[in-house]
Amino acid sequence: MNDNNIEKENSIDNCEETIQENNSITHQENEEEIKETTKKCKINQRCLLKTVLYVLLFVAIAILYLLHFMGDKKETNQLGNAIANNGSTVMLTVNNDSIIKHFTLAELLKNDLETEANKYQQELRSRQSVFEEKYKNFQINIKNNVLTQTQIQNAENQLQQEAATLQALQEQYTYTLATKEESVQREIADSIINATKRVNDRKYKADYVLATATGSAIIYANKVYDITDEVIKELNDAYKKSSKK
Repeated sequence: MNDNNIEKENSIDNCEETIQENNSITHQENEEEIKETTKKCKINQRCLLKTVLYVLLFVAIAILYLLHFMGDKKETNQLGNAIANNGSTVMLTVNNDSIIKHFTLAELLKNDLETEANKYQQELRSRQSVFEEKYKNFQINIKNNVLTQTQIQNAENQLQQEAATLQALQEQYTYTLATKEESVQREIADSIINATKRVNDRKYKADYVLATATGSAIIYANKVYDITDEVIKELNDAYKKSSKK
């Protein structure tokens, strides 16, 4: 009877140990499962956060895009309404200072003209320096009495000819630059007039387009009627097309 009790007690102990072991294994498995689940949650949270940020960024870009074009459309409608309510005579304005500043071709022509002017100036300075050196040596020779009267006369004649040549060259360069500058200004003016006419004929059909600039007779012009930016775009677009040919 005692042996049976002992066996029962051992059996109970073994069962308890087995239960504890199973509980321990189950607990470890639960901990691992919890850790894995937590890890997955964190990854999902990061992915969700990135997705939300991308969506917000896309929405912000879309809003800016719409505002930009709605703003342009609003300005166009504002000018169109002003023209419609203005009566029979309509006047638009363009700012020549701004156009010349942002017109690509005008900048290139201006740079070419400055480059040519610098080239002429450097050449004249070089010739002037050579002439001055010759004249200086001539004065030294006269002072030292190393020249005969005939040599002095010949040297004076030669210096006078060189001075006249230098003066003529300076006048020639001045005329060449003035002619080229006039041609550049005429080309820029024609380009502005033609571009302005195209913009007006295409969109506004105004009776007059006035040019404002520093020192012009127009003291004030309502910005509603200003089409400077459109003319600049028209000019640069036309220049890009022509430069590709």
